[in-house]
Amino acid sequence: PTTFQMEVYSDLTGERGVLMGALAGMMEAQYAELRRHGHTPSEAFNETVEELTQSLIRLVGENGMDWMYANCSATAQRGALDWRHKFRKAVEPVFAELYNSVATGKETEIVLRVNSAPNYKELLNEELKEMRESEMWQAGAAVRALRPEKRNK
Repeated sequence: PTTFQMEVYSDLTGERGVLMGALAGMMEAQYAELRRHGHTPSEAFNETVEELTQSLIRLVGENGMDWMYANCSATAQRGALDWRHKFRKAVEPVFAELYNSVATGKETEIVLRVNSAPNYKELLNEELKEMRESEMWQAGAAVRALRPEKRNK
């Protein structure tokens, strides 16, 4: 059985980790690497965000990650299986730091301090604007505009 404390810790770790923070950071890193090597913004966005959000994540949710591995190309299988361990090793220390920051109350202190600033909304809007206006998310807006459900409106 879980406790309120464990629920809070897992919730805060999840939001800062895989659910939003880590996901955004990993997408930004991959997009930047593809762009550094000459891939177009739309190609980099498609290979980083679009395929994940529009097909793969739903399939993983419905069938599991093992099913995903079993039902992709041999090239994708081998590469993903090999690199999975490298990524895990790279991010485990970051997740340990994150969980410690949650468990020690540091994350709560940050939220209370930042949210108490009189200009909190203004500062938040600046951060979100920077993200929204980044090349990656501008490419995303263009790609999303091409989706059939958007074109039919």
